[in-house]
Formats: sequence, C-alpha cells, structure tokens
Amino acid sequence: MDTPRRNQLVMDVLHHAVNRNYDRAMQVMGEIAAASTGRQMYGVCCAIAEAGRQTLIRLYGHPSPEGLWALTASDPDNDCAQHPAHLFSLRFITSFANHDMLTCQALYLAAANASSEDYSHSLTALIGDVSHLARVALEELADSGKPAPHPH
Repeated sequence: MDTPRRNQLVMDVLHHAVNRNYDRAMQVMGEIAAASTGRQMYGVCCAIAEAGRQTLIRLYGHPSPEGLWALTASDPDNDCAQHPAHLFSLRFITSFANHDMLTCQALYLAAANASSEDYSHSLTALIGDVSHLARVALEELADSGKPAPHPH
C-alpha cells in the first residue's frame, strides 16, 4: 500500500469513528494493518494522534510556551478508564501533542510487542479517544454557531 492510500484510509478510519460507525472504522484499520509494516503502523498512530493534537488546539488553544498537554481519564475510578489500552491512548496522544517522540516510540513499541489482542485494543482505544475529542469539538462548534474550519 502506498503512502497516499494509507493516509486516505487513516482519514476514513477517523471519519467513521467520529460518526460512530466503529465496525467500519475497525474494518478499515484492519485493512491498513494488514498492508503495513510496524514502522508504517507507528506512522498511522502518529497521524491519528495528530488529529487529536489538532482537536486539543481547537478546543483549548495552544498551551503556553512553558505549558504541556495533559489528558486524564474523566472518571479515574472507572475500571475502563484504567484499562491499559486506554492508558496507552491517553499517554500516546499527550506525548505526541507535547512533541515527546521518544515516549511515543516507547509506548508504541510496548503496545506492538504485547499480545496481538492487547495491540489491537491499544489501537482501538487510540481511535476511540481521538474520535471522542473530535465529537466534543464538533459539539462545541455547533453550540457556538461558528462555521467549521476548512482544512488548508
């Protein structure tokens, strides 16, 4: 699979996930994974995290020069919020948003070297968390009455 095709499929995954069509999102993600190396899948995770970073900026603006992004589970007592895949996702998005690529690489390698089930859960959580952030941003835009921005 060439890079432009992979990039388009990543956008399709996010589109389906934001629209709550999770089965289709996971089907497309499976297509990407089947035709990608580990390095390419790391790039896919970074592309998804970039969508999360852009959404954080849309919601909260840029952090101050000395500031860093931090994401936490909305309900830390919830067992689901403490699931390793969800923790991977929050840490990966945060590390990427903070330009901490060494941590992103370490997190990805840990997920990729886990069981295939755990790896799959980690990717699913990443997609789910980024799509949740995007839905929050879209709801906020709808509530404010501002038109959605056009990508440049």
